[in-house]
Order: sequence, then C-alpha cells, then structure tokens
Amino acid sequence: MQSISCASTRASTPFLDFPLPESPDSLSRFDRSGTPFGQVRYSKAALTGAAAAPADASTGGAAVGLGKNRDTPPCNPRQYRPYVRQATAQRLVSGYWSNEGKNLRGSSVAGCGRWKAYGSALIAQIVVEGGQARMSGHFICGCNWTCEMCARATVARNRSWLRGALFPALKEHGKSGSLVTLTLAHSYDVDWAIPVAALKAAYGLFDKRMAKVYKKAGSVGKFKAFEVTIGRNGIHPHFHILVTHDDDADLVAMEDAMREAWYKAVIEVGGRCSDRGFDFRPNRLNDYAAKIEASHELSSQSTKQGRKNGKSLSQTLDAAGRGDLKAGAEWQRAIEALGSTNRFHAGNLAKNLDILTPSEWDDGAGDVEEVGLDDPEQPLIIEYSFEDHLKATHPSLGRPGLAMILRAAARGGQAKVCLMVDALCRYSDSKRVPTWAPTSELSALDSEIINIAKLRPLAREEVGEYLRVTRVLAAVK
Repeated sequence: MQSISCASTRASTPFLDFPLPESPDSLSRFDRSGTPFGQVRYSKAALTGAAAAPADASTGGAAVGLGKNRDTPPCNPRQYRPYVRQATAQRLVSGYWSNEGKNLRGSSVAGCGRWKAYGSALIAQIVVEGGQARMSGHFICGCNWTCEMCARATVARNRSWLRGALFPALKEHGKSGSLVTLTLAHSYDVDWAIPVAALKAAYGLFDKRMAKVYKKAGSVGKFKAFEVTIGRNGIHPHFHILVTHDDDADLVAMEDAMREAWYKAVIEVGGRCSDRGFDFRPNRLNDYAAKIEASHELSSQSTKQGRKNGKSLSQTLDAAGRGDLKAGAEWQRAIEALGSTNRFHAGNLAKNLDILTPSEWDDGAGDVEEVGLDDPEQPLIIEYSFEDHLKATHPSLGRPGLAMILRAAARGGQAKVCLMVDALCRYSDSKRVPTWAPTSELSALDSEIINIAKLRPLAREEVGEYLRVTRVLAAVK
C-alpha cells in the first residue's frame, strides 16, 4: 500500500492580496454561478485572481488555480454530483443558521466528509483505488434528508435489502405485496410543516383502522417509505407502502377498504384529499419487472426525478448549486418542515419472516474474493494537513471543495491534491475569512470550536457554534 504525504504549505502563510487578471476566466465546472446561496457575492475576475497559484515544475511550469484545468478531460458529472450536492447543503444549513439563529435538523451535514471520526489521526487521508477516490477516517453524519452521500448509502442498502432479502422471503412464505401511495392536498403559501404533520397523523389513524383488514389478508407487515417533492403547490409529502398479503387475498375488497379508511382519516385531521390522494397497485412482486418497479418506487434517491413540475430534494439542491436562490430557500423550508420524519420503516417484517433487518443487511455479505499473487497494485494513500482540509472544504467558500479535491486525487494523485488544496486555501486567504487565520495567529481569534472539530465530531448542540463563523461573511465583499 502506497502512502504519500503532502507537506502543508498554507498553515503559516499570511493573508495575501492577489492581483486581478485583465480578462476574467470562467468558473470551475462545479460552480458556474457567481453567487452561492446565503453567502458572499464575488466576481469571476476576483475568483480567478484569488485562485492563481505560482507555477509548479510538476505541471510543466503552468500556473495552477481553481479555473478549468485544460490538461484534464471533462469530469463525469454523476461521479462528483453527490459531493457537489453535499457542499450545497452545507452552505444552505450554514446560511439558515446565520439568518434564523437556529439549526435545521440534520445540520451535522456541515461536517460530513470534513471532520475526523473518533479515534482517527489528525490528518486528512484520501484512498485512491480502481480510479476512484474517497476520504478515509472521516466523520459520517448519517442524515437521510440533508446529506446526499449518506442518503444515497441508506437508499442503496434498503433497495438491496428489498431485492435480496424481503422479496425472496415473501415468495418462500407464499406471500405477495401490493404498492400503496398515500398523500393529501397541499398549498405553497401555508406552513409546509402543516401538510407533513397532517399526513403523518392521518396515516396513524389509517393504520390502526386497517389492522383487521391486514390480518384477514394474511399480512406479515409493511415496508413504509416517506418521500417529498417540491412544486408549484409547495411541498408534496407522500407515503409509498408495500403491504404484504397472501397470494390469494381478496385485493379488490382490500383496496376498497383502504381507500375509504384513508379519505376518512384525512378529513379527521383537517385535511382534504382528491382522487389522486390514494393509489393502489396490486401484486407488485409477481414478476421481475414489477419487483424492480416496486423496489425503485420504495427506495430511490437521485435516480428518481420529480414528476411533472415537481422537483426532488436532490434536483432542488442542483438548482441551488447553480445559483437559484428560490430553490435554496425552498430546500431549507422543506428540511425545516420534515423535522425528525423517518425516511424508511420496516416494522416487524424482518422478525416475522426471520430475516436480517435493513440496518443489519450487507449487500456484500457472502461474497468471497480470492486473493492471488498477481493482484493489482495496492490502493494509493494520500495524506495532507487536516487544518488545510477544513479550510479548503469550508462551506463559507461557496465551493464544492471536497469534490474538487477528490477529483484531483483520482486524476493526478498526490501532486494534483497538493495543488488543489493549495489553490483552495489561497482562495480562502483572499476572502480574508476571519475564522481561518494562519496557525501562528490563532490566538488572535476565538477558534476553540474549530479546534474541537479537529479532535472529534461535534455534538448536536455544538453545531450551531461551529456554523456561527458564517455570519460574518455577509460583510465580506
């Protein structure tokens, strides 16, 4: 295993004034807007000048900065888009705290991929293997609504569990399943927490009243997925539920009972429901195509797009990352409305069928790799200053720093990583972000929470103090 360390070049460098070029260059391919939501405005010329780095022999004497690197091919947008979305979410939760003085639930996304995990060395470490780069020993927030990376992992695990554990177990027990979608009317100009709370309250009433119907149909449990999209009528919360039942159950009677119970429950909680508030698709496990459709409907992230004029949370983050301020505000509003809502719930399905739970499921379990003498070369380990990593990936910069660093690692290894981190740190210095003073000048600023973040993941009550540093950016031009 190769291990290469980058010497820190920015920790003791004072703030610098960078000359502005006469002709502005385009922004990085990751961020083509000049206005990150909730943060400072900057011009293309200022960004190009701030990112300009001295010539380096390893690149043939070419200056290295944050603009387009024309020595490398275009990036694969799907490979780095989740990291860009994560960076956008970090800026949005920071901006929300700055404006509202309180945290959104899931604000720990601000440290996902940036802070160190418990017990890890205080150094940033990247593993490059098979042409892919990833961080090692970093904090994982586990937020299923705010963090694109953690949400994708949770979605992938649940989808794999559905296809690899639940569906085969149902077939073995002579069971099938039908897909039910539940929603209610919603409006843009009301508090978005109202339809979310009403939907959950209505489902509670509906589920209790359907207990006898489920038992008669031979149900062994339900798998429930909560989803939201954002459209012209505001937030659209809805449940996708896989209801299990016997192969020969009377599904017509079951559908009628469920429809009546749902409409009644919605009215009782003060909501209203149109004909589109209830959808029933019988026997979604009878053939391969239906199984794929059911698993995709129940567990999806960026692969599932909003229908008609609606946008998923991932699509909303994409728009916010391109500088759409309305999309950014809508994303914040949606996250605030969701609160502590669970995204997936399998109930007693695993216990009743004697299978692993989704959290215990490992898609790679049972796969054995034979290790031979002619194995490909070991992963490349790249290490660099952890302080530089925090600085280069800080939400206040308005740049998807982590995506840019990982892309550099996958394409150019240690040399490109050092140059990219150096360029991002220079840009940070050029903005004179007060919190990120050189190491020799840390005593001049209140950096206690920053030092704590270097040692361990922050507790929920400490995240607000960490995000406090973004408040001063409004005065930076």
